[in-house]
Amino acid sequence: MTHSDSGDKVSCLIVTANRKELLCRSLYSLKNQTHKNLEVVVVDNGEEKVEELMEMFQDDQVNYTYIHPSPDNILGDLRNISLDRATGDYMICWDDDDWFHPKRIEIQLETLKNGFDACCLEGNIFHIDSPDLIDHPYIGRLPDGSPSSIMHRRNDHIRYPSMRRGEDTVYLNQWMNNGKYKMLDLSYAYLFVRVFHGTNVSGKKHFLRRLKNSPLNWIQYMWHANVKGDLFGHPKFNLSKKENESFEQFMHDSRELGIL
Repeated sequence: MTHSDSGDKVSCLIVTANRKELLCRSLYSLKNQTHKNLEVVVVDNGEEKVEELMEMFQDDQVNYTYIHPSPDNILGDLRNISLDRATGDYMICWDDDDWFHPKRIEIQLETLKNGFDACCLEGNIFHIDSPDLIDHPYIGRLPDGSPSSIMHRRNDHIRYPSMRRGEDTVYLNQWMNNGKYKMLDLSYAYLFVRVFHGTNVSGKKHFLRRLKNSPLNWIQYMWHANVKGDLFGHPKFNLSKKENESFEQFMHDSRELGIL
């Protein structure tokens, strides 16, 4: 396995609260990145501190902040704290409940070094942890890109809005409007498994909308789900070799950590 340039420090921005097991999986996929010059920036807003999980990283990689939980704490504001704490020249959103391919940082960093200020993925693998869908991942696409997949150069002027949800979409739009923005196409969806686990900010229906968020996809959804009675015949459930390999690794890691 090759390793990307260790000279480029990447700050991985994590806001977390009361998701210790899920965070452990996210950190595990961070630990396994091919790019090794990392700063793990954690803003912990939970009832129980998760600082002990930082032991899987070297001391000089860890940048941990605990903020006592309060109804006044707003997700967008917490994300801005992570931006303020970060010291790297590059920053990447690393949500606490998702899983990432070992080459995610390497590939997105290479994109930025080719002349872009920000990049994200057009889509990713979706996994829904419910009995009917647990073994059936699918590819979700967003026309303007997946906000939680953003990686960007340091810019102290672009900030998250003070919002409890949807803050990442507004943040991504600012980078898009700022110019020098690149969206990596669906062939890179294998880099990111986005997970529905029941305590997400958005509900299960929100995740399933990715199966029918274009006129063609809606027709395909209605045909397979309601006419043929076989939702899994929908083309979005037909994963490529790379996507299947990512999903298998995600499931392996999840089971090893006792999550699934």
